[in-house]
Order: sequence, then C-alpha cells, then structure tokens
Amino acid sequence: MNTLYRITRLFKDREETSDHAKMPELKTRYYQSMFNAVFRKASSLANDTSIITRIIRTDKERGEILAEAKYRNHTFDVVLTMIPIEPTVTTFDILCTIKNRKADLGKNYTVITAILKEMDQKFPSSK
Repeated sequence: MNTLYRITRLFKDREETSDHAKMPELKTRYYQSMFNAVFRKASSLANDTSIITRIIRTDKERGEILAEAKYRNHTFDVVLTMIPIEPTVTTFDILCTIKNRKADLGKNYTVITAILKEMDQKFPSSK
C-alpha cells in the first residue's frame, strides 16, 4: 500500500471491494465454488482467523454476514456479501468500516486483505 493511497484515506472511514476497484487487491472475488460452501467458510472465519473476532448476524437468504473485526486496538464492522452467479460460481465482496473514527489510514484495507487471503486459500478463482 503506497503513501498516496494512505493520504486519500485521511478523511474516509470505510473501504470495500468491487468490480471497479482501483487497487487489484480490492477487486470482487469470483470463486469457483457453490454458494453454500462459500457461505459456510465465511461463517467460520471467526474460528479460522485472528482478525474476525465474532459473527454478529448471518442472513443466508440475502447472502450476508455481519461480523466484528479487531486490528491494532481498533474495532471494525465488516459486511461479507456472497451472491451465487451460476450453480458453481459465487461472488464475494466485503465492506469494512472502522468504528468511532473519521479516518482509517489504510487499516480497513488491511482487514479486507486478511479476510480475502483466507478465502483465496480455500477457493479457486473463476476469473
């Protein structure tokens, strides 16, 4: 993560993945796996990673999981969204917001990349 990126984060408190992300690390993931498998793995992230501390709510019908993450004495709200595109392809997006601060200085980016690293190890990409 470069210095210019950190400067642009001075007044923002959230980060998200998308198809049109400027940084390749923050692009939407397309996993070559069924929705149920991706949702199960995302639901178990609190047990598998040190960054996600607890799962607050899961809504399988909407494909969303609300979780809480901790990184360097800061707390984050994380929304994990999964959408089945085809029977064996599922998209995976993350929205991360730092709590009680106006700027994140790249910490949301760190939380997102840690979660994506865990998911990328488990599922092959379809793109």
